[in-house]
Amino acid sequence: MAGRSTGQGNAAGPPTGRVGAGGPGAGGFAASLKKGGGRSLFWSEVTVQGRPRVLVLDAVADRDGWEAEATQRIAASLVRRDILVVGGAPVHVSSPDEIAVAVESAADFNCIFLTARADGSLTAAECWRALQESLAGETKLFAMCTWDSADPDVSAEVLGSEETFAPVAVAQQEPMSGRGASLFFMKFFAELDMHSESTSSMTGKMVWFGHSKAREIMRRRHYDGRVGLRS
Repeated sequence: MAGRSTGQGNAAGPPTGRVGAGGPGAGGFAASLKKGGGRSLFWSEVTVQGRPRVLVLDAVADRDGWEAEATQRIAASLVRRDILVVGGAPVHVSSPDEIAVAVESAADFNCIFLTARADGSLTAAECWRALQESLAGETKLFAMCTWDSADPDVSAEVLGSEETFAPVAVAQQEPMSGRGASLFFMKFFAELDMHSESTSSMTGKMVWFGHSKAREIMRRRHYDGRVGLRS
């Protein structure tokens, strides 16, 4: 398991995105959380079988950039917590065809964690649509990180599509710092794994709790941004 680092104290990225102590309470992160709660998922009967087995797809073009380093740190953090990461490391993809190949050739997985840029050469929107095509008829959990970029339209597709492989999903809706985004997704998957251990399945309620805990740690550490939850 190469590259096993904490993913926190020295996480790579642009400015940290922290706001002053009054920021969240003044209508910043805390206020925006209320818009992305997805509480109806709490009562959903949707279930993804098994504990998290995560295929990490890195679609950011700069493979030596801070985004790639942060994605590696997230994957290493999951591995340290005994959360299965397919292949033990992120899979780099640079086209819809490469996404299809990655999905078809991956070992058994039930979650996809995609890191991409809204403004990249392979955009988050192109990645999402390629996954929709490749995974039609299947049921997976999907999480999308777009770092310090955002595409509200594709986030809305992920969180609202009626026909989707991902009936349980979280998607970044606003730009976030590298540290803030890393913290959110590490915490989300850690909580999800903990809650699913006893039943070997991931329910809508568990995903709701994982999202809620990740939002809370973001709020406590004063990071700005918003990740929506499918409702």
